[in-house]
Amino acid sequence: MLPDLPPVPLESPPALILTTELKRNNLIPGRTTLPTLQCFVQEADRHSIDPYVLMAVMKTEGGRAGELALNRNGTIDLGPMSINSVWLPTLAKRYKVSEDEIKQRLASDGCTNVAAAAWILGRKIAESGNVWEGVANYHSVNPAKQSRYLMRVHASLSRILARLSTLVQ
Repeated sequence: MLPDLPPVPLESPPALILTTELKRNNLIPGRTTLPTLQCFVQEADRHSIDPYVLMAVMKTEGGRAGELALNRNGTIDLGPMSINSVWLPTLAKRYKVSEDEIKQRLASDGCTNVAAAAWILGRKIAESGNVWEGVANYHSVNPAKQSRYLMRVHASLSRILARLSTLVQ
């Protein structure tokens, strides 16, 4: 297991460069698996989420299997859906495993990552009563960050649907 990463200082301009490097390069050692289409469809159905919205969130997050991405606030985003480490206690309890084990699984197993992200997103949608508010809350509780994120998710969704429409013509 990797120890928790130390937080990056906010006031230093090189911190952003370091954070970017960590985002790209900090992969856990060992075997990783990518999420499959079946994972997306199954988990989206289980949590009443449009699978294309779930895919657009993943594309927007930009995570990768095996990735631990350090955030400026000292938290870590895990795996393809960039599940924030603040969810570790809740997810460990939900899946009846230790926080270290769920952290490892979220980072290395794409289908576990998608399943947990779909559960989180489903909760956020149910709490708000609105898909787009739920998507915004999946990312942040900060309204300034939410609007930019929603625009990026919408752009990802538009690209996915455009590719889909060229396949079915």
